[in-house]
Amino acid sequence: MNRKTNNAPIMHSRYKIWCPTGAMNSTLVEQFLRNLDARSMPRYTYGEAGRYLGLPLSTVRAWFAGMPYGRKPDVRYYHPILTPASSDLLSFYDIASAHVLMAMKARGVSPDDLRFIIEGLTKEYPDSQYPLLGRNFFVFGREVVIKKLGERLNLSRGRQLGMKAVMDKFLARIEFDANLMPIRFSPLRSQKQQGKGFIIIDPDLAAGRPVIRGTGIAAEIIAKRKKSGESESLLAKDYRISRLAVKEAVKYFPAGKAA
Repeated sequence: MNRKTNNAPIMHSRYKIWCPTGAMNSTLVEQFLRNLDARSMPRYTYGEAGRYLGLPLSTVRAWFAGMPYGRKPDVRYYHPILTPASSDLLSFYDIASAHVLMAMKARGVSPDDLRFIIEGLTKEYPDSQYPLLGRNFFVFGREVVIKKLGERLNLSRGRQLGMKAVMDKFLARIEFDANLMPIRFSPLRSQKQQGKGFIIIDPDLAAGRPVIRGTGIAAEIIAKRKKSGESESLLAKDYRISRLAVKEAVKYFPAGKAA
């Protein structure tokens, strides 16, 4: 008896990859996924990106999707300044780019000036898919940003150095591969934070959710347990981590905000 086969393409539900059906379908998908860079795969909703970075959802949407603003009949549209991995999900590279952009936002750079910088970097390095990441940016681009902002905003030498210091603080939280592309980073949610931080985002750990540095333990789980009444000492002992790491996880996901 002849079996009918359906040769219509199907879409892998998690990564939105179109592939043919058939007996070899799962093998082909696995091979395809192995050849992909997990860091470029869409995985974070805008809401997740905002929570993990400490950014308002509206800011994340504006940067990656654009948004209307103003009141009728004078409604205008803010066009996105960064290109997302997909229409509704962001990749690890996307949120790492937003982390870098946050350094400029922290110094009060306006949305229009942020756009000016991104467009300038794109023109300067047209082959870079991620204008705020990679060798071009970390070797040359930082100086380009400081110079362009200095000229555009008429910043004094002192204010330019202040801008550079803040950018360096954000960039110091990123760990890189040989091509100076990020492999993991510790979100800097406040300029008062010191050191590298106990919380990191690594696309190879806990599906890219924030974890305790040196472990695969999701920081949000610790925050939930603390919220339920368990002590910091007990959590530190259970997970074999320091109490400082527990404190940072709880601060990272405060009560009422852990999903």
